[in-house]
Amino acid sequence: MVAGAVCGGVAYYSLRVPLADATAFGVIACVGSLLPDIDSPHSKPNDMAFGLASVVVPIFAIQGMGYLAPSTMILTALALYAIVKYALRFVMNRLCVHRGIVHSIPAAVVWGALVYWGFRFSPALIKNAAASSALVGFVVHLVIDEMFSFVNFEGVRISPKQSFGTALKFTAPSLLSTTAAYIAAGLLLYACLRDMKLV
Repeated sequence: MVAGAVCGGVAYYSLRVPLADATAFGVIACVGSLLPDIDSPHSKPNDMAFGLASVVVPIFAIQGMGYLAPSTMILTALALYAIVKYALRFVMNRLCVHRGIVHSIPAAVVWGALVYWGFRFSPALIKNAAASSALVGFVVHLVIDEMFSFVNFEGVRISPKQSFGTALKFTAPSLLSTTAAYIAAGLLLYACLRDMKLV
């Protein structure tokens, strides 16, 4: 929440973006700070993330499709809702493990790029501020988890916990999930760079 407040405050007071956009950036940072824990199937972040995504994904998808007839719009929104809420969640819960690749820097890049792409019809400042807020929220979670895993108080002795090094990482034990994350991050970054006219 602090990270979200900082992102929203910087956007509003320093970048002079409209209040609605600054508030959205704060929310995006807060959501990003929950996402590393969606790999835990029965966690509240998992419920919240997929519930929110099942509403937001259809909005952004329909926005990008241009004009649709009302009936087509309704059917598209319902189909995307079901895919995200049930199918995507089922696949993620089957394939991901706690503190796996979802809890990593490549996953943070994927989240930032997805948010950028969601705002692709907005001005450059808004797109970049939204993506930056997404990254900040996600990375803050990873850093805090790593800080707490570094210190293990046992009497007067301080030593790292067994979980040290599993929060802020670039790879996962699974080569398949690591490769998939890097491919997703690479493709999304390429799409964002093309949107910026840098490639």
